[in-house]
Amino acid sequence: MLPIRVLHIVGRMDRAGAETMIMNLYREIDRSQYQFDFAYFTNDRCDFDDEIEALDGRIIRLKGDNPIQRFWSLFKALRLGDWSIVQSHMLFSTGLNLFAARLAGVPIRIAHSHSTSDLNSSSMVGRIYQGAMRWLMSWVPTRYVACGTAAAEYLFPGQPDVEIIPNAVNIDRFDQADGSDVERELAIPEGCISVLQVGRLMPVKNQAWSLRIAASLRESGADFQLLFVGAGPDKATLEAEIVELGLDENVKLLGLREDIAELMAAADVMLMPSLHEGFPVVLVESQAGGVPAVISDAISREVDLGLGLVDFVGLDESAELWAAHITEAARKKEVEGTIRKETLEKYGFSSRAGAKRLAELYQTA
Repeated sequence: MLPIRVLHIVGRMDRAGAETMIMNLYREIDRSQYQFDFAYFTNDRCDFDDEIEALDGRIIRLKGDNPIQRFWSLFKALRLGDWSIVQSHMLFSTGLNLFAARLAGVPIRIAHSHSTSDLNSSSMVGRIYQGAMRWLMSWVPTRYVACGTAAAEYLFPGQPDVEIIPNAVNIDRFDQADGSDVERELAIPEGCISVLQVGRLMPVKNQAWSLRIAASLRESGADFQLLFVGAGPDKATLEAEIVELGLDENVKLLGLREDIAELMAAADVMLMPSLHEGFPVVLVESQAGGVPAVISDAISREVDLGLGLVDFVGLDESAELWAAHITEAARKKEVEGTIRKETLEKYGFSSRAGAKRLAELYQTA
């Protein structure tokens, strides 16, 4: 019997939080029962394309410069396709995506929330759009999924039946990673505080503030390296700011990397001063690897798994205070690996457990 094909609507599949989580589930799910396909709203080649195609997934590239064109393009693809399940991961656009799926006759339509905020909230037009999409999402989906309760309450307010599937990671990969090769490659000296920030180079990730923190670390006399992993539109701006602040010796832009587990194993502290996040996969990964994290208080408190590895700092606090939290985090006592693993397994953060729950959702939807 052929597997049931599930279409995930994601916009694009680059190495970002939600996309990485989807790939973790895709690798683990029984592909003799469920095969994932992906709908993109870009013609660009994306980071995970090769792996998706190697796993027999199909990539459908949809055209459209505005919501109406994208809606029509998706509707036509769904009418011609063979998907009985559609799962949308695109925040408020999920309303239109699943409305197209409903009109196309797709019986199972899953809305999946990964975030707790949206930049469109700042404008009147944006708030009107959000209200319309929330109305659509109150009746168009047949099932609701979120990475945490805060993400569920944000996108699906008042919905009583939301399945919480935590952001899944390969726990063993991060627990057992060796950072020695990375330390040699990047020439990180012994005794130097290695600070790692993973995420797209874009305003919401707040790397510009990280550079201010780095300047304060340098002024305090700390021996440190700040390593940015990721690509994005802010790259040129950040490069110029590094030069302006005289941080050339302390800050490195590493671009996209596949060895995140090894980078974390080489790091003393994770840094995430994001303006908003849902339930960041990278913070689950850092706790699996035992890396202390200094993060903004705009990130959901659910991300702290009780291991003593997450330190929240206000975005309105000074760069000097952030720097002090980083130096303090670097001195934290290591949490035993078995305790970390048991905790993540207990709360369902293993990719194996996540894939099982997702398959159960498909079976009962």
